[in-house]
Amino acid sequence: MSQVNNFAIIVSEDIKNNASQQDKDFLRLPENLQLWKDCLLEIISTVSEKISELETDINSLRSSYPDFVIDPAAGMEDQKTKSERFRFYAEKRLAEVDRLITLGQPADPSLSLATFLRDAIIAHKRWHEDNDLVNSEGDDCLYAALDGVWKF
Repeated sequence: MSQVNNFAIIVSEDIKNNASQQDKDFLRLPENLQLWKDCLLEIISTVSEKISELETDINSLRSSYPDFVIDPAAGMEDQKTKSERFRFYAEKRLAEVDRLITLGQPADPSLSLATFLRDAIIAHKRWHEDNDLVNSEGDDCLYAALDGVWKF
């Protein structure tokens, strides 16, 4: 049971985009795809139930205190929004794992948007260098992004 809990934690961290590259690669191993999918389905189901409970509690609280100037369910509404966002990202991961299972192989990383944008920035930098153009502040910010530094 401990291994399943650890796997669920890795899946949860991946959904929140906090997983290490090693954990991301581990999830995407062919032998882990079905377990990953099952875990995502369980997470989505659990979060959907929580959202339903929150909606019921929010409506109940608001109807019990209709005259309050400040929304008595504001904190619960924030929880609901965060839960809906988490479910959205879990559903995105579910679509990814379904695609991986269907295709039987990982997607070509050269087709990702991140790779495309990185290559575009590199080409832009080379074009500037080849044509002896002066870099603008925006250019320098783009080039810093290649090194993982946010300067915007």
